[in-house]
Amino acid sequence: MRSMKWLLPAFVLIGLLAVPCTGQAKTLKVTPGQSIQAAVDAAKSGDKVQVAPGTYTEPTRLCPQSATRTCAVGITKDNITLTGKGATLVSDGTQSNGIVVRPNTASSCIEDPSLRLQRSRITGFTVQGFNVNGIFESCVEDFTISKVKAIDNDVYGFFPVRSLGGRIDHSFASGANDTGFYVGQSQDVRMDHNVATDNVSGFELELSTDMIADHNLAYGNTGGILVFKLPFAEVKTAVNNVVRNNIIRDNDRPNTCRPGDTVCGVPAGTGVLVMAADGTTVADNTITGNDSYGVAVANICLAQSLPDAVCGILDIEPNADDTHTTGNIVTGNGTNPDPILPPVFAVDLAWDGTGTGNCWSDNVHDTEFPPGFLPPC
Repeated sequence: MRSMKWLLPAFVLIGLLAVPCTGQAKTLKVTPGQSIQAAVDAAKSGDKVQVAPGTYTEPTRLCPQSATRTCAVGITKDNITLTGKGATLVSDGTQSNGIVVRPNTASSCIEDPSLRLQRSRITGFTVQGFNVNGIFESCVEDFTISKVKAIDNDVYGFFPVRSLGGRIDHSFASGANDTGFYVGQSQDVRMDHNVATDNVSGFELELSTDMIADHNLAYGNTGGILVFKLPFAEVKTAVNNVVRNNIIRDNDRPNTCRPGDTVCGVPAGTGVLVMAADGTTVADNTITGNDSYGVAVANICLAQSLPDAVCGILDIEPNADDTHTTGNIVTGNGTNPDPILPPVFAVDLAWDGTGTGNCWSDNVHDTEFPPGFLPPC
């Protein structure tokens, strides 16, 4: 017979279950007139900061690890959830960034992945009127941005960089003079079921690997979706990215980039541009009404009209290789091209003839360049 000394009476067990765990996650609530940042500062890993409907303006503070840029809200802790419940965070007129999620270290998390923040979740906010970014995330692993609106932030709506394993979904970006939805120098990030309109670039996948952009709507931007590699950055590759099941239409907005920015070279009327990136899949999209071209695959030196002296010192391979463009509906593009575009490129499907392994199959299209010379997949 088992000893009974190890069995606790039922009333003792019930009493133990009623005692709250000391490490239990908390929900910190913020109402109009209160500070979001104060709640974030009080939160511990695993806690949720829940912001009630209303309009919030936070005092200006320096962003994490920045000596010059200012923020409304800064998060430097693991596993913080910030949920807006319909709240709007607006700039005071001077702040660079709305919400910044970044570890409080100046060291490179690309060289040392242990420096990344773990798990960040931002949902339900409108972030509006900031001088640079609506939401900026750097060195975060396993992040989520969901059901967020980024409106009239001057440079970028959403800007995750140097991050791993994230998702941006069911969100909206407009009014960015660079990019609505940008992900750079990152890996394994999905952007899906988002809407980008009235930006210079709707979506950008820059110097990133294993990205997926699917089921998005890009319309009324200068360019719909850009996949590319740029020189002289910490990361040197852009490989195995997928652009699938998106609607990319009527991206004919005049280019309002800041002078000197890379996107200044994007012609108004761009559908999808793959530039210097490798192993890109462009499949099953509907790409219509873009005045310059539907899908273009290009070498960065040619696309950006770089002088030979500059192209000769690039630290990246400038061709786009192994781009597979398949199963897309690409019609009604190239009918009123931007003057900066060579006229021969004003077609549904365009290729500058550089790179290896690029192919096109099963696309519904009317015009192409070079005519009759796009290799099948």
